[in-house]
Amino acid sequence: MENNGYQGSREEVLRPLSQLGRAASAFWNVNARSQLSLAEEGLVLSSFDMLFPDDIHGTRPDAWQPLLQGLSFGTSDWGAGLVALQRATGARLDAAWAAGPHLAVDIVPVRRALVPQDLVGSPLLQQDPFASYVTDLGPHLLPQMQRYALELAISHAGITDHALVVAALEAKDTPAVARERLRDGLTTAYYEGVHEGRRLSITDADDSRPEWELPSHLAARRAIVLHALAEYLAPDLSHDMGHHDPAYTLTAAMTGESDDTERFWLLHRLYKASQPT
Repeated sequence: MENNGYQGSREEVLRPLSQLGRAASAFWNVNARSQLSLAEEGLVLSSFDMLFPDDIHGTRPDAWQPLLQGLSFGTSDWGAGLVALQRATGARLDAAWAAGPHLAVDIVPVRRALVPQDLVGSPLLQQDPFASYVTDLGPHLLPQMQRYALELAISHAGITDHALVVAALEAKDTPAVARERLRDGLTTAYYEGVHEGRRLSITDADDSRPEWELPSHLAARRAIVLHALAEYLAPDLSHDMGHHDPAYTLTAAMTGESDDTERFWLLHRLYKASQPT
């Protein structure tokens, strides 16, 4: 039981707790956000918002159903969630429990350095660089992962040989004046790309190619990558660009289906997991 907290509802907490058996969680707050979760053998089997019981997630979405007979969800009757906890775990949350002694401890949030369960079993996790990432996820990997995200996006946009791109990837440790000049060039190229994308969008309706292959989308995608490279050079410059993270900027560019996009979105999940709590 947490006083106005939500740590026990997190995948990062439930999965380790259920390694040797079963763990369950009922969470709600003053804003009527809620979640009922059931975990076993290191995975969250079934989880749903108690106000929206038909929207179920997990590796076995129907795992809760045998334990919910006679219970009503869809309203803020959180007691149904506590009954479900008792059925799932055997815990007795009765008046005697409420009146009895309790051990009180400070909660130290569990960091997100956990491979999300929807990635468990991905063959890419057995390949480098992902195999090395998952052995020691943490903030120390963020610069390396950010660089890899840029390389994937550059490849996906087809601008590997672009002069500004080549210069930007080699400029991280060059003097600030040179990097600021290069960043300005990238920013100019970004606006030119945005303008080109808008110009090309006029003919989109007459083009039968998939959306992500349309010339206008390719121009916009390239512009986004150039903008992310400008951000990559910006953090320690005197006139930064708002401390944006290029790894998140790139998400708008990674559309369509390709080896680059598959790798990027796996990297993106691991990047988020490596962030400090």
